[in-house]
Amino acid sequence: MDPKILIAIIVIIFVGDILFQAYQNKKRNDLFQKLSRLLIDKDYKTFDELIEAPETRKLFPAFNTAFLKLNEALLQDDAGKIDKAFDSFTMNMNKAQKEALYKKGFYYYLGIEDKAKTDRYYEQLKQLNVKDQHILDVTYDTYIKKGYTYLEEMLKQIEDLDEKQRMPYYALLSDMYKNKGEEDKAKEFETLVSEFTKKMMEGKES
Repeated sequence: MDPKILIAIIVIIFVGDILFQAYQNKKRNDLFQKLSRLLIDKDYKTFDELIEAPETRKLFPAFNTAFLKLNEALLQDDAGKIDKAFDSFTMNMNKAQKEALYKKGFYYYLGIEDKAKTDRYYEQLKQLNVKDQHILDVTYDTYIKKGYTYLEEMLKQIEDLDEKQRMPYYALLSDMYKNKGEEDKAKEFETLVSEFTKKMMEGKES
């Protein structure tokens, strides 16, 4: 399975951005919505102008501005710009901000198979003692250590889940079986993910 597709599935299911938490300031919220829309529309030129505007710097803390710039770099898929964006987080951060940043770093560098940087963010997340550390451990074991330590656990865990909830686990199981050398079982779970993804896409188009 294409690693980028797999990582995207995992990120969508397990990782929630906590960049902006229930802003009450309407002016700030309106500006955030405008910046978000520019990113969705891929209007990077206008985004760059607005993010650097004095009013934006006045309304948004340094972390939030840096996080938006990181999202832009990720959407542009510019490796050099992404590395620079990650390196820009030199400000003081609270635990929630560190968790958001480190998870983004962990999954991004895992997706491009940069083991050294994946290791770094993985260790930083372990030090934070995040609530979903276990899924990070499972992911790390499967894609960095190329193991299948959690195979039986995942098989048991999916028994009580519905189809949609099972998909990220199927993707993991496919690669666990691949790591174990059981290609037929790996293909079986990969097919389940592909069929579900196709069904979802057809639903969106209808």
